[in-house]
Amino acid sequence: MSITVKKIADHIEKLAPKELAEPWDNVGLMVGDMDKKVSTVYVALDGTSRNVREAVALGADMIITHHPLIFTSINRVTEQDTTGSVIINLIKNDIALYSAHTNFDLADGGMNDILCDKLDIVDTRHYYDSECVDGNGKPLDNIGRVGRLDTPIEMADYVDYVRNVLGCAAISYTGDPSEVITTAAVCSGSGGDLIYCAYNAGADVYITSEIKHHEAQLALELGINLIDAGHFETENIIRGFMKDYLKAEFPELKILKSTAEPYKKR
Repeated sequence: MSITVKKIADHIEKLAPKELAEPWDNVGLMVGDMDKKVSTVYVALDGTSRNVREAVALGADMIITHHPLIFTSINRVTEQDTTGSVIINLIKNDIALYSAHTNFDLADGGMNDILCDKLDIVDTRHYYDSECVDGNGKPLDNIGRVGRLDTPIEMADYVDYVRNVLGCAAISYTGDPSEVITTAAVCSGSGGDLIYCAYNAGADVYITSEIKHHEAQLALELGINLIDAGHFETENIIRGFMKDYLKAEFPELKILKSTAEPYKKR
């Protein structure tokens, strides 16, 4: 029986139902035909022109990304526009593109659980709703996980561990390098606005990315360590996971991973 875009999408949505996505998000099929037959899938973090060119060269029928190709509404599709050019290339080469974003972030067994597994964080849980408030009691999004480190470790050593495991081209941290940390919280991608969730949950360290100046200042005031491990690095882990997840259900599929490297380097 042939494999279609819809069958692959349905299998992804068993893990990460579209209903989990944040209201502002755009998930699902971005470009293409649900009834298209698929033999080769290409998995990437982003639907960049570079990744689409690689997918075309490798003969892919479908691309799966984490970040949506179409995030805000567009009024036209032209070659002179970055997104429009990518869409045109996909259509010319009859390649479908599907994105699983915040639904995959929030899903049990999804992005944040994968990140915890990578970083030796065990006994993980979602935040309690009572933990997802800022210092003034304003509700915050409940995205991320908190748990304990499999082995207590000094902060500086854990920063090195995170760098090596995720292959961070750029990494920075805030806090006490000699503090022994035992509990950790994570939010893949950009999670600087959720520092209070990690703090209220009692985490010694919070791993996320794109930390701004005043967010680092807040962490210092609260006394919680921060690791900015990079947006690309904390989410590019979707490639290996999705390859294994799809291969288990569709062993006849050829599944390829993007070879793109982190955008930011230091």
